[in-house]
Amino acid sequence: MTGSEEIVTAPRNPGQLALPWDRTLWRLIVYIAGSVVLGAAAGLLWSAVTPRASYTVLEDLSASISERGQAEIVAADVTFTFITAVLGLLVGVIGWLMLHRRGWWVIVATLVAAIASSVMAWRFGVSVGPHDFVERLASAGAGDVVEVDLTLRSMSALLIAPFAAIIPIMLLSAFWPEAAGDQDEATLPLD
Repeated sequence: MTGSEEIVTAPRNPGQLALPWDRTLWRLIVYIAGSVVLGAAAGLLWSAVTPRASYTVLEDLSASISERGQAEIVAADVTFTFITAVLGLLVGVIGWLMLHRRGWWVIVATLVAAIASSVMAWRFGVSVGPHDFVERLASAGAGDVVEVDLTLRSMSALLIAPFAAIIPIMLLSAFWPEAAGDQDEATLPLD
């Protein structure tokens, strides 16, 4: 290489899809929509793995539940709590990775996304399972076993995901190394 040669670099052309991705609003939309899709997957998982209590119809057409069945009544709440705790941690980590340079948006968006994913998991999980317990029990004959509907009895379980989502945000904001020359992008416009 001689002294008269000049290194020419091509201008950076990120493409049409990369331009909107640099904007905070697009990141928020993609993040919250993705979190809702994760919530739907969590609802399917909740519906599939939750043990359900069942009533046995006796000869006199009364329904009886076993002692184990009585314990299984709360299984839906416990299973939902564990699934949404993992969901919240996942939403929090993804939120940090997508929005940590956007300042306070990472907190607000993570809470909104976690609440939306938790509500989606609840509503979608309930909707995919059977939800006509009274009719099925009324039409059951002697000796039939009728499972109860999947129901979330403790609405406070919906808050597990937001609490779990904040944990990675707090830990990563405390221990994530900042790159040299890293500027705060919290002042970037939403559009």
